[in-house]
Amino acid sequence: MIRVMLADDHEMMRQGLRAVLQQEETIAIIGDANSGEALLHQIVKGAQPDVVLMDVQMGGMSGIETTKKLKEILPDVHVIGLTAIEEDLTIAEMLRAGACSYVIKAAAASELVLAIQSAYAQNPILSPEVQKRLKHFIAQKRTAQHAPNLDDEVEGLTKRELDVMKLLMKGNSNKEIARRLVISERTVQTHLSNIFAKMEVASRTEAVLVALRDGWMPKNQM
Repeated sequence: MIRVMLADDHEMMRQGLRAVLQQEETIAIIGDANSGEALLHQIVKGAQPDVVLMDVQMGGMSGIETTKKLKEILPDVHVIGLTAIEEDLTIAEMLRAGACSYVIKAAAASELVLAIQSAYAQNPILSPEVQKRLKHFIAQKRTAQHAPNLDDEVEGLTKRELDVMKLLMKGNSNKEIARRLVISERTVQTHLSNIFAKMEVASRTEAVLVALRDGWMPKNQM
């Protein structure tokens, strides 16, 4: 069972999320909180969720700040950002805070369930719409300096690691990367571990975020 906690300052939203997720046989709701402070209090008291659905725009401590503090206490917890406001800056800040995925509240229930399952499997996904908005935001923030391109050499990464990064940035899963590069999933995991260490990141989402920020865009992808 995937142990999930909900953090949202609107009771109706928490009730709605609980009603939807309780229908899933692989998901167990182990608690909810109406603020970031209340969530962290439950964590300190011993709650051990695998995944936390985090409302970004909560009163008091924001979801972004709560995520930062939560990851300090439980580094391995998977945080999925939730918001009704599709702001590019908010998406970027939530991912930088440590969220592994991000779902718009208007999305279908099936998308939220998939996000939870993928995060738990350590293969988090970002919806095409969120990826598009994130790329647009980072493209606007890029400087006029020539940034590295994944079709060119990037210092520190091997050619094979660059191949893995190209596919990772296109949203491919470990299995899809393995199939496309004709290598095993274990080898993909090894390459990802090396990439994370060299880029000083801790997750697939963070690696993609840093690569996008620094302009590591495959040609014809912008």
